[in-house]
Amino acid sequence: MQSLTQRQLDVLQALSGGRSVTAAAEAAGVHRTTVHHWLRTIPEFRLCLDAARQAHIDAVRDGMNELAAPSLELLRRVIHDEAAPIALRMRTAFNILKFVATPEKKVVDKDIESQWKVIEAAFSQGHLAGRETAAQQEAPETQHNSSLSTQSQTVEPQTPRNALCPCGSGNKFKRCCGKDAPPVLGKAA
Repeated sequence: MQSLTQRQLDVLQALSGGRSVTAAAEAAGVHRTTVHHWLRTIPEFRLCLDAARQAHIDAVRDGMNELAAPSLELLRRVIHDEAAPIALRMRTAFNILKFVATPEKKVVDKDIESQWKVIEAAFSQGHLAGRETAAQQEAPETQHNSSLSTQSQTVEPQTPRNALCPCGSGNKFKRCCGKDAPPVLGKAA
């Protein structure tokens, strides 16, 4: 594992204190793209930053938890104070009811979430592969009853050349899958 330089440690300290990447980079005397490069290429830097940010979040959360009891007591006094303006009492009551009515957010483990995404992608690919296989196995019906045997054909609508390509590339059809396609002929009058 690579040891961090003093500039990297200075950036980490500034970022963990809540400063922006630009401000932390200026304080350390580097460009902000350098900080982003460190985040992408130095795993130790990224891990230290994640740990520092989590420590900052935990400290803020601890401070908010300390303020919860006095805040509840203040809300209780405002609600029960007959001399307080009715508008203040109503806003307080409304915010309390809004908080109580809001459902708790479920904490989703990121590993489980990423595993579900992989499973969904695999299922999707398998489903599409099955549809393609089924489409390939369908053979067109052939009539052999007359000397002029014809093959029944299904007419597929042609994609206009200037329309977006149906493959999803974002290019026009004429520049993507329709390069070798014959031009769409107009209807004869």
